Amino acid sequence: MPFIKPFISKIPVHESERINLKLFTVGPVACYPEVLEAMGQQMYSHRSKEYFALHYETVKLLQNFIETRNEVFLFSSTGTGFMEASVRNCVRKNMLCCINGSFGERFSEVATANGKTVVKLEPPLGEPILPDVLDKALKEHPEVEAVAITHNETSAGLINPLKELAPIAKNHGKLVFVDAVSSMGGTEIKVDEWDIDVCFSSSQKCFGVPPGLGIGSVSEKSLKLSETAVDKGWYFDFKVWEDDQKKGVGTPVTPAIPQIAGLNTALKMIEKRGGKKWYSDLYKERNLRIRRGVEKLGLSTFPKRGYESPTVNCINAPEGIDGSVIYEKMREKGFELAQGYGPLKKKTFRIGNMGYIEMSDIDLMLKALSEVLSSL
Repeated sequence: MPFIKPFISKIPVHESERINLKLFTVGPVACYPEVLEAMGQQMYSHRSKEYFALHYETVKLLQNFIETRNEVFLFSSTGTGFMEASVRNCVRKNMLCCINGSFGERFSEVATANGKTVVKLEPPLGEPILPDVLDKALKEHPEVEAVAITHNETSAGLINPLKELAPIAKNHGKLVFVDAVSSMGGTEIKVDEWDIDVCFSSSQKCFGVPPGLGIGSVSEKSLKLSETAVDKGWYFDFKVWEDDQKKGVGTPVTPAIPQIAGLNTALKMIEKRGGKKWYSDLYKERNLRIRRGVEKLGLSTFPKRGYESPTVNCINAPEGIDGSVIYEKMREKGFELAQGYGPLKKKTFRIGNMGYIEMSDIDLMLKALSEVLSSL
């Protein structure tokens, strides 16, 4: 089925005025028309046969998509809820957090806020976590129980070599937690083959669904650890979610039914159009088109070569120009990019390629960017 005209964000400014922006953000992203249509249906009970059919079909679709037999839960939260759940259910005292930017740092902050002792593995900003570096860190810190890896660090536009990092952690007998918020759907993830214990994402990124749904897989080992975890709370208790899912009643709390319906539709759409390889190849094509385009404009990307994110390009602002200025100028031309994040706020700006975007819109965006740069 051909793509329809891209979804335009309509942001209310005044009662009588609205701004139309084409989204090249890092989330929330533009949603697929099919997704919005599926989400527009009337509500029904989350204890009805209609919801149960939707729930279990969506779980099965996700299991197939990320290649796992592990339990998959649909949290009414963002991915950060899953991040906290991994810490509360599975870590007793110590964990190691791989930090390449602001969202790796968030994992560390969440762990610390939950009373855990964190070892930080933090290369210079823009550099990936490499297998030999992780191996060395785990030899020096045998006390850690788990390794948290941000697969795709959107703040720096960098992707870590997850396929190589996960076996290193497993060789040391550690749990592996993967923040795949901005990578699931945009690049290859094989949960069972790579032996990932908790792998989570959010609805508002690569799948092109509105925010409000945290999705993730949980291994048998993680569920076993949850049985004896103390002070793990209730809302994100893996065992509570597992029990209700196995009983056939879906979720222990009222789920975000519209988002689940949207995700279900997105997953079926991907399957119909060529499957997950088609989808990740589409992301590669979009991303490369943007990267080549900005390079033709004389700009460079921030992260180390070879480790650029497939879902967002983090771009160095021209010498002497605040990246926020470029962001604001692009808004004036009808394009919502993303500002630099954290310590890179003024030095960079970011162009996402997640969600509902056509190649023609990339070309229009690059043309507008060229005009903005020429005016500075």
